[in-house]
Amino acid sequence: MIIMNRLILLVSAMTAIAAYAQQKSSPPIAYGKDFQDGEIGVLPDGIMEIDGIFKVTKGEAGKKYLVMEKEPLTENAVILGPSVKGGATVSAKIRSYKKRRSYPRFAVGLHGISGFRLRVVPSKSAIELVKNEEPVMSVPFKWTPDEWTMLELDIALHGENWRVEGRVWSVGEKRPVKPTVAYLHKGSPGQGKASLWGTAYSGREIHFDDVQVRSSAQGS
Repeated sequence: MIIMNRLILLVSAMTAIAAYAQQKSSPPIAYGKDFQDGEIGVLPDGIMEIDGIFKVTKGEAGKKYLVMEKEPLTENAVILGPSVKGGATVSAKIRSYKKRRSYPRFAVGLHGISGFRLRVVPSKSAIELVKNEEPVMSVPFKWTPDEWTMLELDIALHGENWRVEGRVWSVGEKRPVKPTVAYLHKGSPGQGKASLWGTAYSGREIHFDDVQVRSSAQGS
């Protein structure tokens, strides 16, 4: 019994230490937005449209979120949060719809409009990492329309280079341990605000919610 109690105490202590270490290793939230305090039909303060029309709307069960209008039919974007340099993470929930054989395209990004983006491209059944408007790599991915999808883009220093990782999963499922897409970038990843992107090729709105930006001191 004494040995068993000691083992229980040891396991509990190790669990607490692991949880504390994980909490310490996770950079603090530099920006968070769930749009619940936003005025309906208005773009919240601190969010800037690059292209397109974005505004707060109210959906199911009175939940508010940011909606991107279906027109203009261009690659639309907003930038938000503080300007970050070096290591950073952005995550957001995104939802859209298909129309017959037409599909939307959407992304989250870091370090301004020319920085890296994690982009879901349902027409190609793929996820792309994009830099300076050009895809640098692509992996297969099956998108589920009409449901919220979580996108997380993380950039961290890796030796003398930068590790760029993207994770994409359906809301309600566990966050993947293994990144959906990973890439090693030589040179600076840039500096700038986080971004949300959408192109309404399906002629339907695109919804964004629960945006978080985290920034570390790496490379700053």
